[in-house]
Amino acid sequence: MRNASRAYRVFLAFFRLICSAFFRTVVVTGREHIPDDRGGIVVSWHPNGLVDPGLILTQFPHPIVFGARHGIFKTPILGSIMRAIGTVPIYRAVDLKNADPAERRQANLKSLRALAERIAEGSFSALFPEGLSHDAPHLLELKTGAARLYYQARALQPADAPAAVIIPVGRHSDDTDIFRTRALVEFY
Repeated sequence: MRNASRAYRVFLAFFRLICSAFFRTVVVTGREHIPDDRGGIVVSWHPNGLVDPGLILTQFPHPIVFGARHGIFKTPILGSIMRAIGTVPIYRAVDLKNADPAERRQANLKSLRALAERIAEGSFSALFPEGLSHDAPHLLELKTGAARLYYQARALQPADAPAAVIIPVGRHSDDTDIFRTRALVEFY
């Protein structure tokens, strides 16, 4: 796995073990749509907390830089792991209720800029455009962060660099509440 830190590789091995215990089988399609010569954004719906990033992370052929709600970084063990694997804290305006509007916007822009820089350098980032995990059988309202991130990354790329890509991911399982269910991950 190109450019993966030791912490990332250890975390990946751990998540592969967890996914193999949680799912009876994981079928993956569409890896041929993932380029090797540029970075991009991986977008997916978010029906199951840590399972969704785990499935995408373990099935994607390149390291992924995740953006995660900044409050998660305050959790002692989880926050340390997320920092070690290069996760970028996302400061959502809705989470910074006590800050003035300009400060909230600046914090959010700084988060997107950090992810955009990584994509412009050739990394992949994963975002869940719904903004939160849920168990509804349909998409929730999509936030604009993924689109803004893409255009910002493109603006930061050198003119002669291959354009960053957007890779939609379908993430499905027989039943999200059943242990040892089957999962399907589709890269488009």
